[in-house]
Amino acid sequence: MTKKILITDPLSPAGKEVLENAGLEVIEILDQDAEKMAAVLPEVEGWIIRSGTKIGAEEIGKATSLKAIGRAGVGVDNIDIEAATSHGVVVMNTPGGNTVSAAEHTVALMMSLARNIPAGDSSMKAGKWDRKALVGTELNGKTLGLVGLGRIGQEVARRALGLQMKVIGYDPYVAQDQLVVKDIEVQSLEEVLLASDVISLHLPRTEDTLNLISTPELEKMKSSATLINCARGGLVNESDLATALNEGVIAGAAVDVYTSEPVVDNPLVGAKNIVLTPHLGASTREAGENVAVQVATQLKEYLIDDHLSNTINLPISDMSILKTIGGSLELAYKLGSLQHPLHQAGIKSIRLSYNGDSEHIKPLLYTAFEGIMHDRFDGIINLINAKSVAESRGIALSTLSDPHVSQVQNVVAVKVESADGAVWEMLGYVDQHGGKRLIRVNDYHIDVLLDGPLLMILNDDVPGVVGEVGTLLGDNKVNIAEYSLSRLEGDTALSLIKCDSAPSEGIIEKLKSISSIKTCYFLG
Repeated sequence: MTKKILITDPLSPAGKEVLENAGLEVIEILDQDAEKMAAVLPEVEGWIIRSGTKIGAEEIGKATSLKAIGRAGVGVDNIDIEAATSHGVVVMNTPGGNTVSAAEHTVALMMSLARNIPAGDSSMKAGKWDRKALVGTELNGKTLGLVGLGRIGQEVARRALGLQMKVIGYDPYVAQDQLVVKDIEVQSLEEVLLASDVISLHLPRTEDTLNLISTPELEKMKSSATLINCARGGLVNESDLATALNEGVIAGAAVDVYTSEPVVDNPLVGAKNIVLTPHLGASTREAGENVAVQVATQLKEYLIDDHLSNTINLPISDMSILKTIGGSLELAYKLGSLQHPLHQAGIKSIRLSYNGDSEHIKPLLYTAFEGIMHDRFDGIINLINAKSVAESRGIALSTLSDPHVSQVQNVVAVKVESADGAVWEMLGYVDQHGGKRLIRVNDYHIDVLLDGPLLMILNDDVPGVVGEVGTLLGDNKVNIAEYSLSRLEGDTALSLIKCDSAPSEGIIEKLKSISSIKTCYFLG
């Protein structure tokens, strides 16, 4: 029987051609007609969408033959991933298909700002001839500062170097030797802000990057500098940017993405010297064709050849292994994510040691990698694409099947080294009740159930530290669920403090101010 693919958003003919050439039957319903959908949903094995279709638990429940959902694009917010997973439906996206389009849009905005093209167009259409008022600036010889050095950031760099610009960049998770484009000079964020004539943002939106550019950062920029954001809404504080433009703190800005879309009552509308576009970074015919062909190829390969790529919700291809090591996979992810705050520089290497079945070690490694990279990567990482993501960023992944890693069975050890030389190793295991336990941090032996917010403190091994910490947390209404202390020969002790609620940044800074405390981390 011919396999059927449902398409419910406009898709490039090139994508449909891939499916039809493979002998798949394509059904298009672009008007979201409920009766038509109800008639075909039980029959389709693949479903391709863009951003217009929302697939919820109800639709997935009706699609009783559905095996895969393909999103032509990156974002999958319009798909109920949990429902898809529970019904055994693979969800795929198409990362990288719009990289060139986004990079070119960034350069287009940069050129528009430099040569006052939007203002010149408006002036001419108003019947004016304001040549003197619209004198531009050459980009040749100017410094472009890239904040974020992932795929799109480096594609922008290629084009800027062709314009004879100097390119510098900041990315806390990418080291100089990990760059594909070698002519980028990696610097600190402050150095980039101070030195750049044009600053372009290319970061994911996370808790760490929200409002990354606000008044203090804008005030560090040159008064002649311009700012471009084609990455994510929320990276720039829009109110602060509008004020900076209106008061001449910086010379101009170009923005393609916004905190809330479509834009309503946004302070950037009407600000001086700004170019605004309605999220057009990926809106090119070529990008549309790229993602269409990519998603069609992925569905075809899965439904016909049982080959998976760019899956969002399938941790490993062999579901029997998943059931066997589900708890250890969760532990590996947790041991990875706990290390994220411990590494301020880019990750250099990750090694996973394991004293259980050696066949399980690779899935555990990739899951640990996913955990530490969750907030460091502009895209989705899973067990399927972890290896290629690591290779693209120059991160060495390795495993060690070591029966002597611990006397406890099925212990997972995750060792991470970053570019600045920081090395941390965490060991844990899943207890008989399914609890994830942390039993060692570097050489400090400890035993903590990982079921709540966790603080880690390194302090001088002197009397009174526990009392000071407990008093400070108590005074700030943070209840301690568990306080575990470990000491080595020498003068430094390590404490892990499990709390009932996450302490604020202010509380962590107060802890750091205690004279006997060397450093303090909130591990999450």
